[in-house]
Amino acid sequence: MECPQCQSPKVVKNGKYLLKDKNEIQHYLCKECQKRFSDKTGTPMARLRTTPEVVVNALKMRSEGMGIRASGRVLGKSHSTIIRWEERLRAKESSWSPPAPANGDVTIESDELYTRVGENLPPQ
Repeated sequence: MECPQCQSPKVVKNGKYLLKDKNEIQHYLCKECQKRFSDKTGTPMARLRTTPEVVVNALKMRSEGMGIRASGRVLGKSHSTIIRWEERLRAKESSWSPPAPANGDVTIESDELYTRVGENLPPQ
């Protein structure tokens, strides 16, 4: 394991923390730069205490057209929490989405689903 900050291999275990499902996440300490990190550092799941399965289920429900509040009710989470998860993933899009081909055409497909953001207007 290397430090995500300085890429030093001088890393030692430094405590654990619990997720809500009682799974433990190992923390590490870099002996070079003194930064503390875990395996999830630098990913959309960093600093979340919710299990990845719950986040993935929420995102799947949303991508299948389920409403934000309905998704929250089914998972027992606040709708604003699910919105924050979507924003986290969008912020990290460049790290998981492959780049578009340089000289090729890109086709984007979608269905008729649209969501109310500010006003309840149909797409144009």
